[in-house]
Amino acid sequence: MIKYMNLQSFKEYLLTTLDELSSYHNKVIGENSKFIITPVEERGKSLNSTDEYLFRGMLNSKNLDGREFDIDSVVKMLGCRVPLCPLWIKVSLKEIRTEEPVIELETSLRFRKPSLLQNQETGHPPFMAVLKSLN
Repeated sequence: MIKYMNLQSFKEYLLTTLDELSSYHNKVIGENSKFIITPVEERGKSLNSTDEYLFRGMLNSKNLDGREFDIDSVVKMLGCRVPLCPLWIKVSLKEIRTEEPVIELETSLRFRKPSLLQNQETGHPPFMAVLKSLN
């Protein structure tokens, strides 16, 4: 169980997850990728004041829709309350472009301490690689 998180380990966990996607898709997916952040409102799950603050101020459709981010922006945005992190983040390959792949990060809006994060079994919580073929 992960008990400690800082921005460096958060980024390393994301890179480890991108390595899983690389292996699955036989493509190099790494720091050169572009990222789309998709917040997911979970039915029946309430947000605490920190969650609500981040949702209203940063993780809302007005700020995220139609935008692509580099890895450092993603780490700063989703890791802004480290050691609190999104409870889970699903990582999937959205599109392959010649210059860089596009990765979608579907993220929980609930920020929790490292020991409560989901996907502990992956060794890189809160991230989970979604292994599916592109259509």
